[in-house]
Amino acid sequence: MSDKMKEKRLISLLLSLTVLFCVFNGCAEETRQPKPGQRDALLSNELLNSERIEMKFGSYGIEVLHSDSALRISNLFSLHDDEEITRTFAVVHYPEMVDSVFLEEHLQVLGGQSIGKVFKQGGWEIEKRNLFFSEILPSADYSGIYMLMGNIEPTKLAIYTYRFSVKKDTKSFEYAVISEVYHPDYLTLTDLKKMNKDASNYLETLSFIQILDQVERKMKFDYK
Repeated sequence: MSDKMKEKRLISLLLSLTVLFCVFNGCAEETRQPKPGQRDALLSNELLNSERIEMKFGSYGIEVLHSDSALRISNLFSLHDDEEITRTFAVVHYPEMVDSVFLEEHLQVLGGQSIGKVFKQGGWEIEKRNLFFSEILPSADYSGIYMLMGNIEPTKLAIYTYRFSVKKDTKSFEYAVISEVYHPDYLTLTDLKKMNKDASNYLETLSFIQILDQVERKMKFDYK
């Protein structure tokens, strides 16, 4: 057998082994791609933020960075090589008076639990009423947030603000106004528009530009 034929057979054998390895172990490039239908599922409005993060990244956790009777700032993260990567930076504004009908759930939230999970487990139907969609422009002022997001380069970050309301036994109650800023690998403004067909009605709404200002001020704190 000539040297060229031997070389061709060796190359063919290596290619075959590579294919077999990918079939049985999964190739790194392929495992980064969503499974068929998973992308649509990830953009379903039926998912809680915590559920979506876990579905996409394989883990979920929450760290409360600040909490008082009026405001909570939290880091919703996934774990990668034992490192917490922020997927959602959430700013929650509570009303002046919290309805006693969900006092038990509110105490759990104040204790550091995920808002959506707490109310879902309590048998409440959750409603998100759109208020504002936009993007936060790159800025060196947000270095602490970029660090939490895995030390990413300054980039545009999508923001979504909504009224978090709950319903039970035909009665509906507003619980909080929540603003969420997302890691670019998690949700983009394009993703938010796909998830919310009427998002164009809430882009750059003048009455909520102040919300963007408030969230940006919170992002300038040092959360390293």
